[in-house]
Amino acid sequence: MDYSESFGTWAAPFSNYDKQSPATSCHVRAILDHDLRGIVKSWKECNSHFSDHTIYCDPDWVEEHFKREKENVHIFFLEKGKEIVGAVPFVLAPQHLVCQLSEVTLARFPMRVLRLQGYTPNMPADGSTYDMLIDQVLRTDFDAIYMNHVKTESFFWKYLRSSPLIRRNLWCYSRTAPLPHLLISLDGTFESYMLKQFSAKLRQNWRRIIRRLRERGEVQLVRVTKASEIDAFLGDAYLIDRTRWQFRRFGRGLAARDRDVAQGEMQLAAKRGWLRSYLLKCGDAPCSFILGQQYGSTFYPEYVGVDEKWRDYSVGTIILLLVLEDLFKEHSPQFYDFGSYGKWQEPFANESYPEASVWLFRRRPYPLLTGSIYRACNVISLKAGVALEKVGLKSKITQLLWR
Repeated sequence: MDYSESFGTWAAPFSNYDKQSPATSCHVRAILDHDLRGIVKSWKECNSHFSDHTIYCDPDWVEEHFKREKENVHIFFLEKGKEIVGAVPFVLAPQHLVCQLSEVTLARFPMRVLRLQGYTPNMPADGSTYDMLIDQVLRTDFDAIYMNHVKTESFFWKYLRSSPLIRRNLWCYSRTAPLPHLLISLDGTFESYMLKQFSAKLRQNWRRIIRRLRERGEVQLVRVTKASEIDAFLGDAYLIDRTRWQFRRFGRGLAARDRDVAQGEMQLAAKRGWLRSYLLKCGDAPCSFILGQQYGSTFYPEYVGVDEKWRDYSVGTIILLLVLEDLFKEHSPQFYDFGSYGKWQEPFANESYPEASVWLFRRRPYPLLTGSIYRACNVISLKAGVALEKVGLKSKITQLLWR
């Protein structure tokens, strides 16, 4: 099955979406995020009715996270009379669509990308309602829409695959097949989780690597939940993150962010009772960190970093195990949400659901051209990567290109 094609070429149609009761008494209103004070209460009440609601759709988080680019925040409210019954935040920002062959960048096309905030729109599962939303979104001046973490079992996914309105105005593209969105259910105790999830040999191996780290100094897990603890935590976290190859090569991660903005977000999280971050130290040396929030029933690790000098001591695994042990205790959330997929997460996860990242390129000459080039590069790279992997050359060629 070729997932590099548009949805219409491989997806069975979901033909009943537009036969549901139309939301004739509702309308969608688009606003820019200039002053939300008058609608925050109604927006939060609306969010509470959606089980898939995440922190990334919370009005307080949106306002703080994008306080320096409020003019780029577009929020679409589904209103029924004076009541908000749906709320979908997007952020419009310039970015480059990077076309690569393996690790070689061929082109970087400037694009105006409208990014969905959160996993799934907080909207009623109704085709006519989504038509109203998309009709309003299309009035925004953008080249493409990008949506991450779209559940392939959701109504929204079925709508994207079959909507005539989508097909007329947007070209849908997903770079890969759906991937598992991995979670750790924090039900029971840490001891029962370890016994069920891992073999005795692996548990013994992890006890050994923790003992090995303790030979270097006292191992401490520092939990950060208070505003007064943020400065010290960020100082260590930024030092750690600057050692990572993702930051040095691509400028990605916590260290790439303005520290004042990151601090403001953590201050808000502390004020709202969401802040729950961790620092692993060996003696006086910070080794790794997890900057996260506990929002509702879920813990979200927003940034994770390991000091390259300590990588041989498996401090990334050690901090995750110690954090899980802490999360299983009193006041724990129900889930640890890994976020974006990584194969290393699979041994730890005990729940999952399929999800996909989706591009919707506007049916205009420039977006269609750049989207087609992007797709072609991805198809060639994926096929070449599979071929090189079969003959054992993929990692060697990657290392040569990175030199």
